[in-house]
Amino acid sequence: MATETITAEEVPSPASVIFSNGYLDELVDNIRSRTVTWSSHIGADGLTEGEASALASVDKLPKSSQLDVLSKDRSLYANIFCNLFTKITRVDVLQYSLVVASDLILADEAFTSALSSLPAIGEPLASLLGNEDEAVALLAAKLINLLILATDRPPVAVVQKALEAACRFSTSDDYNLKDFAAQSYVAILSVKCTRNFFWAKITTYGPPLLEILKSGKGGLQLQYYTILVFWLLSFESEPAEELNKKCDIIPIVLDIMKIAIKEKIIRVSVSLFYNLVTIAPEENIPALLVVSGLPVVKSMAQRKWTDTELESDLVTLSTTLQEAHDSMSTFDEYVTELTSGRLRWSPAHKSIDFWKRNVEQFKDDNWKLLKELAKVISTSNDNTVLAVASNDIGQVITELPEGLRVLQQMGTKTKIMEMMGHPDPDVKYQALKATQVFVARAFA
Repeated sequence: MATETITAEEVPSPASVIFSNGYLDELVDNIRSRTVTWSSHIGADGLTEGEASALASVDKLPKSSQLDVLSKDRSLYANIFCNLFTKITRVDVLQYSLVVASDLILADEAFTSALSSLPAIGEPLASLLGNEDEAVALLAAKLINLLILATDRPPVAVVQKALEAACRFSTSDDYNLKDFAAQSYVAILSVKCTRNFFWAKITTYGPPLLEILKSGKGGLQLQYYTILVFWLLSFESEPAEELNKKCDIIPIVLDIMKIAIKEKIIRVSVSLFYNLVTIAPEENIPALLVVSGLPVVKSMAQRKWTDTELESDLVTLSTTLQEAHDSMSTFDEYVTELTSGRLRWSPAHKSIDFWKRNVEQFKDDNWKLLKELAKVISTSNDNTVLAVASNDIGQVITELPEGLRVLQQMGTKTKIMEMMGHPDPDVKYQALKATQVFVARAFA
């Protein structure tokens, strides 16, 4: 398969992240409008007189004046906020402190560096992620994500806690929280070293995100950020190789791309496919071809786009997929379809000539392909897949009756016979035909 039209060096770098969540923005505005009398928290709440005075001197000032005060001793303010997050238990004060700290981080890089460099900052913030108050947990997550973004090597324990918090938000029924979760993942995964931690728990973190994409609910922004999560993962070699195998991400995103009305969703979808084809062509070019990715990409490559990079990537993808398709034999296409587990009624399945020319290859490597068909029968819940697999098994046994022994050992013969009572008429019919072949060949 020709892939020289795309090189790894051409893969773009991840974009920076800015949180944009209407629910969170409204929450922050409400909290920011409050007034905290810092002096009233001296002593009992763990605040010293000096800390209270320092906070009062910077609070409620215009941004430019805040930065003037902050610039005189950023280390002092970093330590004060660290102490606040460690000692303060009052929910309203915690909420306000988290908002002020986030505002200062977004306004001043030097303060961000001062806060993120404190060894003690990670633990108290991570503990706030589990706070019973949803606002505290959300604001702590936002602050941690901003701090992770500010360093190339965030503490492992903090990253893991941040990922776990994002996962909890992603399973909520509230789409505002799902949106925040997706943006949190994007913020965290924008730092390269965090991606392995996400990937190590892909079976936990992945399903809620995939459900967002498959359901089509929650709005275009949520859809965009969710695809962006998988795009960031696709920069790493192991995820690029296994993402489609573990998550079935290619057909899911391709379906979204077909009907997308926002160019930025098409842009990130194409970028995801571009990365997958670039970094792991052997795994992903066949996977794109088997779900009819080529005609979709070709059609889009012929359209006019405002984004010239998108136009270029579509042309490159189209060329690469076309070259791969042209180099494949009918049997190659069949094997690609079979190994993907997405069997459909493509012409080969009903071609007597195809089976007579290729059936001997089902014996190769200890009946590897026949065992693949048997695996499909035992694992798939898709009626079309079950019907096609039953047809194919019947075709193989017609020509190679000795394959019955393999099917008996794997329990596939019994499974197909049971499928004669399947509620789907096509599955039922193909199972009946295959069973008739079993009976005829058993006494041949």
